[in-house]
Amino acid sequence: MTEHNAQISTHSPQTQLERVLLALVNGSPSLIFVKDLEFRYLFVNSRFVEYGPHSVDSMVGLTDHDITPKEVADALRVAEVQVMATSAPLEYEEEVPTPVGVRHFLTLKFPVRDETGAIIGLAGMVTDITDRKRREAERLAEQERVIAHQSDELRERSTPLLPIADGVLAMPLIGAISPTRAGEILHTLLRGISAQRARFALLDVTGVHTMDVEVATTLVGIARAARLLGAEVVLTGISPAVALVLVGLGVDLTGVTTMATLASGISFALRR
Repeated sequence: MTEHNAQISTHSPQTQLERVLLALVNGSPSLIFVKDLEFRYLFVNSRFVEYGPHSVDSMVGLTDHDITPKEVADALRVAEVQVMATSAPLEYEEEVPTPVGVRHFLTLKFPVRDETGAIIGLAGMVTDITDRKRREAERLAEQERVIAHQSDELRERSTPLLPIADGVLAMPLIGAISPTRAGEILHTLLRGISAQRARFALLDVTGVHTMDVEVATTLVGIARAARLLGAEVVLTGISPAVALVLVGLGVDLTGVTTMATLASGISFALRR
């Protein structure tokens, strides 16, 4: 028998088990602790003391009110009282200020029972998820950035602004025009008129088959807003169905030039 094996054989199986369990909890990435019925620490693993100035041995007998600010200790106590009162495990996320900064923890607390089933305390496993939360926040921010970029691209494609000639812009509109899209049309058109100092802006609605009073009123408002920038809006491609809707709704098109086709609207603008 080797010297190492002889040394192991001098310990009882219970002592061996205790040593293995202690190595297990100290090797855990989570903070592990056990408290008595008075919420005093009976045991903490080595990971626990990485977040404070106390040693493993000095933590025994202390409560959270001895080592953390009162408001933090009160919040921890509320959760532990709930565990004791319900005799059930409790898992939750918490944000706790520590000597190494504010950390996010995933906490699991559960009652500890003796061999008769009576509750003699509680235990907890607290996992630092600060880095995970940061990565999640960064991932969400990146997703939002990508979505915003894609939305901008879709808006540009759905409301393209085309330079036809010096001082003449055209915006062909296709599909339904919702109030939201009408607002985007207004924003894109006014920005283009200002940037290119356009004198004419052609709004071609050939591909628009339906229009309600809100959208029609918005288009008229776009024309009036364009005039404030020194540009004239020419509405082209109004279908018979849209014309009937506009007449039926009593939309005031005073001051808005209308043309049957985009081509005739371009000719009109170029002649002017």
